[in-house]
Amino acid sequence: MTDPQMIGHYRIVKLLGVGAMGKVHAALDTFLEREVAIKSLRAELTQDPDFVGRFRAEATSLAKLNHPNITTLYSPVLQGSDLYMVMELINGRPLDEILRERGRPLGVKESLAIIAQAADGLAYAHQMGVIHRDIKPSNLMVADDGRIKIMDFGIARVRGSVRLTRAGTAVGTPLYMSPEQCRGGEGDERSDLYSLAVVLYEMLAGAPPFSGATEYDLTQAQIHAEAPPLVPRISGVTPEIESAIMTALSKRPEQRFPNMRAFSDALGATALRIDASSIIRNAGHLVQDSTAERDVPTPERMSTKLIALAKSRSATLVRRFKRLHPAAQGASLGIAAAALATLAFLALIEPSSPARDERQTRTDSGDGDQRPIRKVSDEPLQPRGDCNSQFATRNDPLGCNWRQPSSSNSSASISELRAAMKDRSRWDIAFPIAQRLAESGDKEAQYYLATLYAKAPGRQNFSEAFNWFKKSAMQGYADAQASLGVMYKDGMTPDGRQDPTEALRWFQQAETQNNGRAQYWLGEAYEKGLAGLDVSRSKAEELYYKASLQDVPDAAEALQRLKRRRGRR
Repeated sequence: MTDPQMIGHYRIVKLLGVGAMGKVHAALDTFLEREVAIKSLRAELTQDPDFVGRFRAEATSLAKLNHPNITTLYSPVLQGSDLYMVMELINGRPLDEILRERGRPLGVKESLAIIAQAADGLAYAHQMGVIHRDIKPSNLMVADDGRIKIMDFGIARVRGSVRLTRAGTAVGTPLYMSPEQCRGGEGDERSDLYSLAVVLYEMLAGAPPFSGATEYDLTQAQIHAEAPPLVPRISGVTPEIESAIMTALSKRPEQRFPNMRAFSDALGATALRIDASSIIRNAGHLVQDSTAERDVPTPERMSTKLIALAKSRSATLVRRFKRLHPAAQGASLGIAAAALATLAFLALIEPSSPARDERQTRTDSGDGDQRPIRKVSDEPLQPRGDCNSQFATRNDPLGCNWRQPSSSNSSASISELRAAMKDRSRWDIAFPIAQRLAESGDKEAQYYLATLYAKAPGRQNFSEAFNWFKKSAMQGYADAQASLGVMYKDGMTPDGRQDPTEALRWFQQAETQNNGRAQYWLGEAYEKGLAGLDVSRSKAEELYYKASLQDVPDAAEALQRLKRRRGRR
């Protein structure tokens, strides 16, 4: 007699969800002793060739993909007439559930951290010839460790494959579908880009850009309506971010960005990619209680708002101008000129920059709110404890190792590089300096070059970042060791695989040099028994304490959590 709780050597643990096509169960692989998710097709649909074809197509699509931001397919299973897919089990919550429970917009930084990961996964899928065609919040899982997982490739299309739907049949979810999908077109990479822009707009504004009383009204809005502007009504959204979103929401695919990477670069999300999972993980309302309170944004100056508004409206005029027929463009030049004149006038009323002897810095809390300005003296910077600048502390946003003496004999050049790295607007200047010094073997420059490859818009290349972090780490540079550990932990390696053992090894090496971020991650590893470590709350408490002394975000909170737990026993 067949055990109803067994599917092959997988033991069913509990039901996770029910959809139109089937169910998803949590299960245990009794052979490998690992938790999995099993997706099944409803029994009555196993006799329908169309649904069976889609189920097999999803498995075929997933089988082509191996990326840390895409749910992994372990194996398809055929048991009698029943079809199953054994997949990676994600502990977390779908983005739509988070948005619904929160009932208000997410912060700009955490929204971009989500998009950075989703765009990375989709860019990889597109590179492998797979178009998702149903990007929406419910298909983006926010894992407890801060990673974003793209799910449900049920209507995905492999480039060059046989079409499974009739020509003219709309495929997707109307609230997030591109205009060409609404018209019944198959859609391509730029259709996924449009849908992701709708998701970002919803995260920032609290509602999607288009709505309708009926499905017909909604699809007509997708095809014809223009999205309401975000500037200045949404705090923290810059004209540049708004312009990138509106370009991605262009009605004609050829007017959007050519690919996901270009969209991510224009948003400034690419620069957040290496820190994205930490940004999300540190935003407790994303991975824990979605009703957690946000900081209240500091009001912006009126002149700043006016300039942002002028930039926003000028960009809107330019986009509208590009959509016009060439015969109508000439008549519109006067409007564009007036917009530019307005922008120039408003720039004149912006307060002048501070004097050189009183440089000012401003930090972003991650919710789009601006922390108070603090003056920075021109006194020589003193060396201090090593810390991981890939994970900015609240008191020292750019990390600490730039203060340390370099082993290079090109002290003037390394000083110039440190100065350029402190200002993102000067990263183009920093790149050739970092490249020259890194190739000469300077471990600090190698770390900076890796950082630029990981974060600089237009230069992002994780394979290069990984290689340079590793070169620097092998020379004993603690920040590089900690950053390399993060790349192994999050699967940002050349082969896209996570390697907890290697992550642990590099964190341990960095910790011997008192690296705060390495101490924090090791504390988490001991607290949860990760990477084969035995659970040791006393060791975790000691490491969290050391990390908290260096102002590592969340270290003090983690320490207090462990102490409270110890007090309850």
